Amino acid sequence: MPFSISRRKGSEMMAKLDELKQKLTAKQIQAAYLLVENELMESNNEEKRTQDEMANELGINRTTLWEWRTKNQDFIAFKSEVADSFLAEKREQVYSKLMQLILGPQPSVKAMQLYMQRFGLLTDKKVIEGDLGNATRTNAEIEEQLQKLKKLTGE
Repeated sequence: MPFSISRRKGSEMMAKLDELKQKLTAKQIQAAYLLVENELMESNNEEKRTQDEMANELGINRTTLWEWRTKNQDFIAFKSEVADSFLAEKREQVYSKLMQLILGPQPSVKAMQLYMQRFGLLTDKKVIEGDLGNATRTNAEIEEQLQKLKKLTGE
């Protein structure tokens, strides 16, 4: 992806985050970051905190946190944008791992395919074959069917 596109997407992401922040309280913003951080802990083999622990840390009850997570659309959207932001920071590491898989002692065909698709060098081509059944009908047969349909519809 060219740098200018990447930067534009980053600024769009920040604008979206700022827009959503305006609709949330300071506690909700803090909760969103805490929840995303907690989810990412699992991938780092760190112990995840429970919803109760996070609610206590925020000074709210667990039910309030649950309602934000499941019913507050602005909170859900903000948390999603925060997660995307965290993951965007890891893009270079993802590309590095992808190249390791491609250039390693046993190159991964799937990694090569992903690389090619990512840069538009490989596209899916689908060929659909089949008998449509009406390709060999004569004008007389078509006219006959039209007459039957007209009778059915009362025309």
